[in-house]
Formats: sequence, structure tokens, C-alpha cells
Amino acid sequence: MRIGVFISLVALLFSCESSEYSSVSHQIKKKLEVFGDGEKEIGDSDYLDLNFGTSVINDEKSVYKENHLFLSDFDSSIFGNKNLGKDINTLVTGDSVIYRMPYSVLKNSILDLYIDNQVILSDSQTVTLFMRCNLSMGKDEYLAYREEQVQKGLAIEMELIEEYILKENLGGKLARKGDLFYMKIKEMNSEKVNISDDLAIAYSCRFLNGVEFNKVDVKSPLFLNLSSPSQVIPGIESILKEMNEGEFYRIIIPSYLGFGEDGSSDGTVPAHTPIIADVQVVEILS
Repeated sequence: MRIGVFISLVALLFSCESSEYSSVSHQIKKKLEVFGDGEKEIGDSDYLDLNFGTSVINDEKSVYKENHLFLSDFDSSIFGNKNLGKDINTLVTGDSVIYRMPYSVLKNSILDLYIDNQVILSDSQTVTLFMRCNLSMGKDEYLAYREEQVQKGLAIEMELIEEYILKENLGGKLARKGDLFYMKIKEMNSEKVNISDDLAIAYSCRFLNGVEFNKVDVKSPLFLNLSSPSQVIPGIESILKEMNEGEFYRIIIPSYLGFGEDGSSDGTVPAHTPIIADVQVVEILS
């Protein structure tokens, strides 16, 4: 089926200049720029990664806006127009296409949200949509892909961490817990932290290059209970369970135990970034 569609499109593309675009419907025209090598059509996928751009002529000037969109539990109805959604469903990974249509086709669809909001369009005004399918996968296939990417990312991060340890001559000073490296800066023969305890902690976080990006001071500590999840990043939470009251630890944390594959929500910590955290149990409150 895909081969037949491709042959038809190639014939249309090269037959003559006026027929460079094929008709999806009486309102929508399409030109195939790159034919991808994916096997799964978008319509049969659960996860979809797209790059797309919209271009319009406004006040005799071309206004172009490029975007990236990742979709899970994909449903082509998000594109609004049934004919457009049906055609997009036939794309595969690697396909790049150009659509031309009146603005009324995109109006109130998810793509409409990405048109420059400074541009005021009439329903009949022509919009050019550029679309590339970067990824089209089923659920199981996507989860396997993500696991592979995480492992690749972790391998790179662990190399960076090992280079840091070697550079700072910390090899004989660090203990290891899973993928966490840590050392005691201040050791205390005091009460050990229990998972049910209420704690007051202080910490500072920095990148491997030494730049600090977050700090909680001893005078204004963070109060938490380890039995409640997501109060601190997993790497800090894990080592807190090893500490005694008053102790001060230094921890080297890969991103999957830190701010994750997306980085921090405010953008301070980039994706896939290992960090160093200096953590102190200021007081066990219960």
C-alpha cells in the first residue's frame, strides 16, 4: 500500500510544475518532500514525535513559526479536519511533507495553537504547514526505545562522573550505593535517621564544573519526612537514609536519580545532567 502511494506521489511530483502538489481534498494540497523509511504508519502508533512549522503571508510579509510536538496516546482528531488527519495518519518515520490549505481547516485544532498569535487571519487565508515525522512507535516499541536511550545517556553520564572523580582525586574517598557516589565530610556518632522521622536538612547543589544552582541554609532548613515521597530528589533521599543526625555528606548523582531526562522544571538544570549535592541532617525532630 505504501509503495503504491509513493509511486503515485512521485508521478504527480514530476508530471508538471502545476501539479507539484497533489490533492488531499478540495481544500488541502500536499507535497511529499522526503519519503521516510519507517514501517509503522502514524495512524497505527501510540507515540508520535513531530517537527512542524506554519507559514502565512501577513501584510505582504511571510511569517514563519517552527515548533516541536510530542504526543502519546495519539489520535489524529487533534488535527481537526478529518481529511487532514486521515492523510497525516499515513505518514511514517522520516516522512517530510508540505500542506497548503485555508486557515479555516486548521482553525481551532491543536496546530492553530502554534500559529504566531500576533497574526490575525481570515478563514480563507492560505496557511502552509511543514511537517516531519521524527518518531512513530507503538507502546511496547517506544518503551524499549526509551530504555535504550536512558541507558545510553546514563553511560555517558557515568563517564563524566568518573572523569570528575579522577580529576578531583576522590577515588579512594568515595563509597558507592548503586549509581550514587558519596563521602562523609562530617561524621557523627549520633542517632541514625529512620524513614519515619521528621527531619530538618540543609543542602547545596552544583554542577560538576562547580557552579552552584540551589542552596538551603542551615539557618532556614527544609523540613521533611522520608516516608512522604518526592520532597527531595531520589539521590538525596536515598543517602539521607544512611546518615546520622548532624552528619554532612557529599553525593555525586546521575540525572535519573536527580532532575531526570527533562531537567528541572524551571530550566536551571539541563536534561541528562549529573550533579553534586552537599547534604546535612541538621536535626532529627521525631
